[in-house]
Amino acid sequence: MEGFKNEQPIPKKGLKPASNPYRRDALVVVRADRVTMIERFVNVVDEVRGLGFDEVSLEVARL
Repeated sequence: MEGFKNEQPIPKKGLKPASNPYRRDALVVVRADRVTMIERFVNVVDEVRGLGFDEVSLEVARL
């Protein structure tokens, strides 16, 4: 699994289909924790922006 949407797993290459029902002016929050590699975190943000979402917020979970 590459990530989660609303606590549900998203398979690799599944971000585009998972984002289809949402308006592109919706806020997207990308959350990371201490085990998330920064490179993957940045790649997800880039992918979300590439899908047309302009409002992307970054959240870091403290454990």
